Amino acid sequence: MYGLDTVFVSEILLLALPLVFVLLVALHLRLRGRRRRHLHGNIEQLQVLRALLADLQRHRGLSNGLLCGDKSLRQEVTSICDRLDRSISNAKTLGSTHADTWQSLARQWQEARKIQGRDPSVNLIAHNRIISDTIFLIEDIYAEKDLSADHAELGYLVCIWHEVVQTAEWSGQARALGTGIAARRQSSADQRVRLRFLHQKITELSDLAFEHLAQRFSDKRKLDACREAVKGLLASLERELLTTDKPSIEAKQYFDQATCAINELFGLVDCALLDLKRVHGA
Repeated sequence: MYGLDTVFVSEILLLALPLVFVLLVALHLRLRGRRRRHLHGNIEQLQVLRALLADLQRHRGLSNGLLCGDKSLRQEVTSICDRLDRSISNAKTLGSTHADTWQSLARQWQEARKIQGRDPSVNLIAHNRIISDTIFLIEDIYAEKDLSADHAELGYLVCIWHEVVQTAEWSGQARALGTGIAARRQSSADQRVRLRFLHQKITELSDLAFEHLAQRFSDKRKLDACREAVKGLLASLERELLTTDKPSIEAKQYFDQATCAINELFGLVDCALLDLKRVHGA
């Protein structure tokens, strides 16, 4: 009898093993699919945040110029405000483990967009706060899962999310403050000190980024174009705003010069996002 029981149990186990194997494979595929969807969702959020960051910076600069007296910027402010309204509304529908932060950004935007009759310095503070939180969210999403893990060709991404994005932000602050100064045709000593600080930060951080990316970034032509555009912004700051307290450059002209550098920096971010999508099949 004992021998028959043993044979019976053995037969049961032999029959069960394929089922267990199938269940384990199914579980593995389910977990892998969940990780893949999470990874693709993070890449999608980074794409949305890249566009959101650029538009928030643009709204900051244009609205500051408008509040400082250049009424010709009103239509562009209205246009970028409408685009941000749509972007924020769409972003709230994203599936994310950072839903609370997205909701916070939506609330901050509702405050930042109310520029009518606002003091320019208060306007800058409101924009700086939401932009800072947007950059923090970019870093949190990237840190949540190492998107460059096991992919040596993506090793440069850490420089993109830190040095390049932050250089774009220092440049954005210089654009916003400088556009307001150009609109008023005058600057205070405190404003020139702040611009000098921004000039220094852009120089230091961009040098660090370009040195790092020179060894790892595949599109050398795009990197060189970005380097030249940043040099142009720094030269414009020095020539138009830091050597005089009564600048003659038009607000829109300065805004556009600074925008060239910022667009080139975001172009490097776009290349990183394309590499992420290619490597991860997103």
